[in-house]
Amino acid sequence: MLSFVKLFKTICGLDQDFFTFYGGGGKGGGGGGGGSQTSTSYSTNLPEYAKPFYEELLKQSGKQIYETDSSGAVTGVKKYVPYTGDRLADFTTEQQAVQQEVSGMQTPGGFQTASGTLGTVGSQAGTAAQTGLTAAMGYTPGTITPQSVSTGTFDTAAAQQYMSPYTQAVTDVQKREAQRQADIQKSGAAMASIGRGTFGGGREALMQSEQDRATQQLLSDIQATGDKAAYEQALAAFQQDQARGLTAQQANQAANLQAQELGQQAQQFGAGLSRDIGLAGLQTGLETAKATGALSATEQMANLERLKAQAASAAEVQALEQEQKNLEYQAFMEEQDYQRNLLEYQSNILRGNAAALGSTQVAYAPAPSLASQIGGLGLAGLGLYNVLGK
Repeated sequence: MLSFVKLFKTICGLDQDFFTFYGGGGKGGGGGGGGSQTSTSYSTNLPEYAKPFYEELLKQSGKQIYETDSSGAVTGVKKYVPYTGDRLADFTTEQQAVQQEVSGMQTPGGFQTASGTLGTVGSQAGTAAQTGLTAAMGYTPGTITPQSVSTGTFDTAAAQQYMSPYTQAVTDVQKREAQRQADIQKSGAAMASIGRGTFGGGREALMQSEQDRATQQLLSDIQATGDKAAYEQALAAFQQDQARGLTAQQANQAANLQAQELGQQAQQFGAGLSRDIGLAGLQTGLETAKATGALSATEQMANLERLKAQAASAAEVQALEQEQKNLEYQAFMEEQDYQRNLLEYQSNILRGNAAALGSTQVAYAPAPSLASQIGGLGLAGLGLYNVLGK
């Protein structure tokens, strides 16, 4: 087993500047006596006043570095003692709940409902546009045709229709009375002829003949006068009926013209309404197409934000796992270098390096902060909320 001092010299590479061994005396030395005398002297550059402190320093550092047996002999360098406490905080219950919510996010059902509604509206708008525009373009204005207005002709048949039968009866009475008066006159003339003694003669015959002609002429005049009055009455009645008929025909014609105008106005209104419906259908179709495109873009944005949130949540879990692996690897490397670092520490002390008495720092580059990743996840969640809340 190496002694404590030899172990120091071996580890630290101490030379004669630290420990110097001298062999003194000799056979021809200036000493008295006849025998040979051997003396050994040690020389060091360590000041005398610092020697106790340096020895104490070596002793204490040796206790920290080396394992010794019951006799105090060095048996090896102390083993690495790992830290058994928790060095890494796990996710909280709230964080795990958020991660589960984020990982379970799906495309909102409102997108499908809105897409179906837009599809129905677009189909109805297309049907309205096609029907309305077809009806409007197929409209042909009607022609307003007035009814013909005419009067009848007062012919023989019309005269017979309008002549009153009572007029002939009056005429017959007048003729009968004229005949009676002629007969009275004829009888008086015969009586006068008898009184003159000329009855039955040629003169009487001539007078009777002239009287009969006059009677027939009177009867003929009475009949003509009656016929004329009947004709004039019939003509007046005919003209009155024609005037009333003409007025009625004119009224019917005006009503028919008004009805045709109203019908044409109704057709024009219907054509205008069909045109408006068609144009409104086209406008609705265009707006529906724009809304469908906007909905698709919004749905894509929402999906991207959801994927970003899920990716951030997964990266958060991965970061924690990576932090655990980094700590495991760091502990492994610290254990590998532990004994060498202890020996280097004591070597620095022996060489007078004051920095060795300072604290030991492990050069280690940590992974990105979990707080920053959680912040990124929060921003992604906020972006998703903004998209879905619109």
